[in-house]
Amino acid sequence: MIQFQNEFVTAELTNDSTAILLTWKGFIPSASYRDALDKSLEIAKKHKIKNWVSDIRLMKVLGIKDQEWAGTEWVTKAVSSGCYRKQGVIMSEDVFGQASAKNILISVQNQQIEIQNFTKLEEAKKWLS
Repeated sequence: MIQFQNEFVTAELTNDSTAILLTWKGFIPSASYRDALDKSLEIAKKHKIKNWVSDIRLMKVLGIKDQEWAGTEWVTKAVSSGCYRKQGVIMSEDVFGQASAKNILISVQNQQIEIQNFTKLEEAKKWLS
């Protein structure tokens, strides 16, 4: 069930509403990226969701400041809320998008989050089940 959508991201509940799926696309402006993550966290809180899937196959490069923000400020807020424990990532087809994702994933390694990379959405959903 779609919770919100704009030209850069679709956020929807998946796995019988036990996970939130974010499907990203294109070059995402900073304000849109941060707003989408904050809105998604509110949805996770409302539905008591701890599992996330980020489908970034169509995402392009993400600004370095947004990578740092996501990997530090947002992750800290999400983990402390109790609504971010496990995440499957369907990696970008774009080399710059891959580099952006890897930078964020490196910065969250010290958090108590279980993260796994996938090439197919169904694999990630199955892993979260």
